[in-house]
Amino acid sequence: MILFGAIMTFFYLGVGLYFILSSDLTYIDKFIRYLVGGTFVFYGIFRLYRTYVKAKEEFFSNTDDQE
Repeated sequence: MILFGAIMTFFYLGVGLYFILSSDLTYIDKFIRYLVGGTFVFYGIFRLYRTYVKAKEEFFSNTDDQE
């Protein structure tokens, strides 16, 4: 699930940056493009944080209980 979370993080960041930086979407109002792109980027950053916390918890947790 951590790998899927990382892949989806980069997907959301990529789509958000595409909406913000692409010149192919001129038929969409600039405000709407920035709003949707910013939302995708913000959610991608949130997913990045949650994936980092989950990976840290999964791989670097204290394993004193296993002895």
